[in-house]
Amino acid sequence: MRPPERTRIRVSPGAPALLAVFVWLSSPEVLGAVLLAALCHELGHYAALRRRGGWVRAVRISALGAEMQVAGRMSYGGELLAAAAGPAVNLLLAAALGLLGRWWEPLYLFAGAQLVLGAFNLLPALPLDGGRILWLALAWLTEPYTAQRVLSAVSLAVSLALLLGGGWFIWRLGGSPFLLVGAVGLTGWNLREIKLAKGG
Repeated sequence: MRPPERTRIRVSPGAPALLAVFVWLSSPEVLGAVLLAALCHELGHYAALRRRGGWVRAVRISALGAEMQVAGRMSYGGELLAAAAGPAVNLLLAAALGLLGRWWEPLYLFAGAQLVLGAFNLLPALPLDGGRILWLALAWLTEPYTAQRVLSAVSLAVSLALLLGGGWFIWRLGGSPFLLVGAVGLTGWNLREIKLAKGG
């Protein structure tokens, strides 16, 4: 089967709104480092997908990141590798840029952005890559229905823990609210998915 000529791209209203808040609360350097990390992340996914015989039919960009609609036949193992490729690229670049930062200090900022994005996406909660990886591993070992039930519970628990932990951290120590914004988005997404699964 031949891949489509064009990949459809859809941007939700939350994405530009979050970007505007980010511009307002942070420096251009931080914004540039985060956008570069996001680009490297998605390129990692794309390269792994193409390598495993899949292609991207559509991309939806939301406040929680980019979600790819994949076409083509792929095994659980192939999908798992493609899901892990994005965070893996971020973590490898974080290590490389961290080493190079010894000679040029501004690279530490870019290393930090790569590290935070890669580590955050490995959390076992949907719609993050870690949630997808967990579902694929469970479906591979058991079956999709069991995998979905376990993942739903784990996703909600992780997002609520992140929400409470992020709120406590900011209240006690101050700092950037972006972790809390991400936690609110994750919690809302998982509560909505549970409601849809129950037919509400």
